[in-house]
Parts: sequence; C-alpha cells; structure tokens
Amino acid sequence: MLKNKAFRTNTEKYDAWFDKYCIAYDSELKAMKALGISGKTVEIGIGTGKFAKPLGINLGIEPTKEMYIKAIELGIDVIEGTAESLPLRSYVFDWVVMVTTICFVTDPAQSLKEISRILKKGGRCAIGLVDKDTELGRMYIAKKDKSEFYQEATFYSATEIINLLKNEGFQEIISWQTLTDTTLTTHEEPIEGYGQGGFVVISGKKP
Repeated sequence: MLKNKAFRTNTEKYDAWFDKYCIAYDSELKAMKALGISGKTVEIGIGTGKFAKPLGINLGIEPTKEMYIKAIELGIDVIEGTAESLPLRSYVFDWVVMVTTICFVTDPAQSLKEISRILKKGGRCAIGLVDKDTELGRMYIAKKDKSEFYQEATFYSATEIINLLKNEGFQEIISWQTLTDTTLTTHEEPIEGYGQGGFVVISGKKP
C-alpha cells in the first residue's frame, strides 16, 4: 500500500474535495449505503474518515498518520497498517470496506487474501472505486500525471475487480454505480450494476 507523499502534505486539500464536490460525495455515499453494510466492520485505507463516519464504521486501517489523525478526531479507532498485511485477527469481521483505496494498493491480490482472512464465514467485502472503463474513469486517467493525489495510482475496471474477487473465492458478487454525470453536479440515486457510473462499489461474499 503506497504511502503517497501528497496525502501526507495535503490533507486539507484532500478534505476540501468533499466540500467542493459535495453532491458527488453524497451520491457515492448512497451507493455505499445501498449494500446494507452492518455488523462488525473495518475500513481499509480509512484516510480522514470521510466515508467511515457517515457509514457508521468505527474502526479503520491507514498507513498515513497525517490522514488518520483526522479520523481519530471524528471518534474512529485507527490502527496504522497496510492492506497487504492487515494487523487484525482472522475470522472477525462481518464487513470489510475499501473506498478509492484499491488504486493505491501495491498488491491487490494479496490485499484481497488479507480481507478474506479477517472476514467471518459469510462476511462480505465492499470495494469502491473509479471505474477506468467509464467516461469519468477515462477523464481521471487523462489527468493522472498532473494530479498530486493520483500520480501513483493504478486505475482498475469493475470487471478487473470482479475477476480478482472471484479468483480469491468470493461469491454472490453484486455492484452499485453512480456518477453518470461527469460534471459531478447532479444528485444521483445508485443504479445496480456497472459500466455507466464513474464510481462503482462491488461486493463479494466469503463462502
């Protein structure tokens, strides 16, 4: 999991995105909430807690201290660590969540192995990402080299994440999408599936 310098030095700018694009942020939250996340949950790559707090998630993993200090200030418990080697016990969680984190993970397959390890039997994971095969995804990729936050990111398609989940043994895969309007100025309700919305959340069940 990358320790991106931009996240260490620009936490205020990172948080400001959610204020500037509050409509898109709200649409992303609605897509996450459509999954019905409940029970004992942890977010991997919790950042400043922008998703964890409204989703009612009280525990997170984050490698960047400058980011997770803000999450702690929101009342969230944070453990410093990375997705590839989670400092958590096995078979503990009902849900494991990653939102716009998979693009910064050094080894996605290993990260999903770790997620599977800490999930209870029948538990679910949720992976939220910008789908590179959508109009919004292509816009992000085109601007990637000029973005202080995304220069080191690797964007994935929904299909690639679904295949990674299947390879790790996850079943009953479902997805919700939003941000079909690339101006990010339209209040949107989540749509089942993927391929239209720039933001997609994909969930799989551990057998």
